Amino acid sequence: MFAGLFSKEEVNTGRQWSFDFAKFVAIVGMVLVHTFIYIWDEDGLEQGFQYRLNNIYGGVLAAPVFMFAMGVGVAYSRRTDGRTMFLRGIKLFVAGYLLNAVRCLPQLLLWKAGYGEQHYDWFVEEINLFDILPFAGIAFMLFALLRWMKASPTVILLVGLALSVFGTFVRSIDMGSTALNMLCYPFIGIHVGEIWSSFPLANWFIFVAAGYWFGKLIRRCTDIDYLFALLVPATGFIFTVCMIYLTTHETGMFSDINDDYFYYLTPFDAFVCIMGAILVAGIGHFLMPHEPQTFQREVKQISSDVTRIYLIHWVFVCYLVGGIMDGILDLYPSNLFLLMVGIAILVASAWLARISPFTHIKI
Repeated sequence: MFAGLFSKEEVNTGRQWSFDFAKFVAIVGMVLVHTFIYIWDEDGLEQGFQYRLNNIYGGVLAAPVFMFAMGVGVAYSRRTDGRTMFLRGIKLFVAGYLLNAVRCLPQLLLWKAGYGEQHYDWFVEEINLFDILPFAGIAFMLFALLRWMKASPTVILLVGLALSVFGTFVRSIDMGSTALNMLCYPFIGIHVGEIWSSFPLANWFIFVAAGYWFGKLIRRCTDIDYLFALLVPATGFIFTVCMIYLTTHETGMFSDINDDYFYYLTPFDAFVCIMGAILVAGIGHFLMPHEPQTFQREVKQISSDVTRIYLIHWVFVCYLVGGIMDGILDLYPSNLFLLMVGIAILVASAWLARISPFTHIKI
C-alpha cells in the first residue's frame, strides 16, 4: 500500500493547499468561539449550538489544527536553524503577554466604572493568561534546543509524546504558592484562582511535534494525492468513532469532572485531535484545487496572515463583544446575530492584516 510512496529525497517541497485550508478552518473557528465565550457563561456554552461550536469545532478542530499546522509550517520553513527559531520564540512569547495587556484593559475599565467585581477577576485572569502565543513562543524555544541537539523528527515526536504523558499526570495541580504556580504554569496545567495556563507546553507540544513529523514525511511523498486518498477515510473513521466514544461517555477532554480537562489533554485526546487535523488537511487537499481562484487567493492570504489576524481579532472581541456588548449593554443576542458579529470580526481582521501599519507586524 505504501510501497514507493516515500523517497529518500525531499520531492514535495511546494506550497501545500492542504495546510493553507487547515489554518483557514482553524482561524475561522477561533474567531467564532472567542466571540461566543464573551457572551455566554459556562452553563450556556454547555448546551445546543454553543456546545457544538465551542467544544467540537473550537476545542477539537480549531486550536489543535492550528498548532498541528504550525508544526507542518516549521517542517516547510527555510529558516529552521536554532538561533532563528529561538528568537522567533521570544517574539511570540512577548507578543502574547502584550496582547494580554490589550485584552484585559476593557475589563479593568468596566470594574473601575462600577460594572461589577467580576470584571476585576476577569482582568486578573486575562493579564495572567498563558494562551496560544506564549505557548507558541515556548514551543519554538524548545524546537531551537532540539534542533541544536540535532534531534530527528521522530525524536521530536517522541519528546512531544513524553511531555503529553507527563502533562496528564500533573494537570490541574496547585504548587502551593503564587510564585511557584506562576513559574510552572507555562509548562504544566495549572488553574488556581486567576492563574490559568490554557495551553501548557506539556499537554500541547505534541501537536507541534506531530505536525513537524508529518510535514517532514509528506516532503518525501512521491504521490500526495494517493497518500491523502488513504488518510482521509482512515482518519475520518478513527476520528468519528473516537469522538462518539468521548462525547457519549463524557470522558477525556469531554469530561464534566473538570473543565480544565478540555485544555489539559491526555495522549489519547491529542491523538483524536491529530486525526481531526489530518482529516481537515486531507479534505482541503482535494477541495481547494476545484474552488474558484478568488476563494483560493483568500484562503492563501488568510493562511499567510494568520498570526496578524489572530492578534487583531482579539481587539475586536475584547472591546466590542466583551467590553460593549457584554460589559456595558449586557446583551444576550441570538446565536445567528453572534455568528454574524464573529464573521464581521474575521473579515475586518483579515482586511486590516493586509494594510499598513499592520503589515509591519512580523513574528
